[in-house]
Amino acid sequence: MPLKVEKTQSDNGVEKFVIVDENYNIIEEVVLFLNWLEKKGMSAGTLETYCNDLKEFFSWLEIKEMKFYEVRKRDMLSWLEYLETNAGKGKPKSARTKNRYLATIASFYRYYEGLGGWIESNPLTVKDNMKLNHYLNHPIRRKTLDFSFFRVKEPKSKNTRKLARSQIEALYEGIEQVQSEADLVIRNKLMFRILYETGCRIGECLGLRLNDYEYPKAGKNYGLLWFRTHSPLYHKDHRLKTLERQIPVSDDLIYNIDEYVCNIRPDSGQFQTILVNHRRPNEGKYMTRGPVNTFFNDLSRLVEIECTPHWLRHTHGTELKEAGFDSVYIQHRLGHSSINSTAKYMHPDLETQGIAYEKFQKQRRSALLQ
Repeated sequence: MPLKVEKTQSDNGVEKFVIVDENYNIIEEVVLFLNWLEKKGMSAGTLETYCNDLKEFFSWLEIKEMKFYEVRKRDMLSWLEYLETNAGKGKPKSARTKNRYLATIASFYRYYEGLGGWIESNPLTVKDNMKLNHYLNHPIRRKTLDFSFFRVKEPKSKNTRKLARSQIEALYEGIEQVQSEADLVIRNKLMFRILYETGCRIGECLGLRLNDYEYPKAGKNYGLLWFRTHSPLYHKDHRLKTLERQIPVSDDLIYNIDEYVCNIRPDSGQFQTILVNHRRPNEGKYMTRGPVNTFFNDLSRLVEIECTPHWLRHTHGTELKEAGFDSVYIQHRLGHSSINSTAKYMHPDLETQGIAYEKFQKQRRSALLQ
């Protein structure tokens, strides 16, 4: 029986993940590492990803009949072959996925390298002493200490995920083609609007609860949505990835949410999420990502415009920047913990660049060279 990841709960209610063998013996080396990551503030979702990656690595160690501290750099070639052919049911791995596995394992070994007494050196990294030879004094940075010997080059991602206004309108109208039931059409249109008009992640959208929206105050034409951590957490798909935040949204969106909650939303009395399932046997139960992904795939196929929840998030962030909003405002609205994450939304499309350049030409027309 292969290794598997099990979810546990500590005495204080914190969700944890462990790797167990066929006799349900826990792999303690992984537990110590994950406890260290948890103390560093890593989210539960990140810990689960680390645990799943290490499960594949320890499965390979069992096949090779090796202990983790016996692994050397030459052995990693066999691991990479296993990763390509066995891990994840043999599906082809992208460069990004391979590098994620490598980063997880390198971090695992870095932890035990720091403890001392376990390993002589990290089998995934090499010291880059060449950078330090010509200086008596030099700043110490992580990148000057070691680098991954096995890292795969990733193709540069292109900024093709911003949808045009006409595409957004076509997709929104096309929702009526996906399902015939009127209540499902209303729910899905509301979900689409929340994603597009707030730029939230799909998990944040599905995790919104009945007390997470506020009506416009007197004299204001906007309401508020609150993306925050809830207890109990109904499902891991609702987990908040980064920052809690409250953001302004149009009063029209707030009233649409309220209309759905008061008149359309099935209420099982058990769950407090705004968006719920409408069909039996799960009527009134919280939604998860699987059916949402199926819905967006069906919508994209019917309208012939590719769209995912994250594309709506990207579109919202880019439109804010094109409208002149400050990057710090966009960072808070999208819930980024780092301004570097916000930077990828800061690329206007070609049409926007053309409009901006036409304005620039008009402003300096008198100075144009003939």
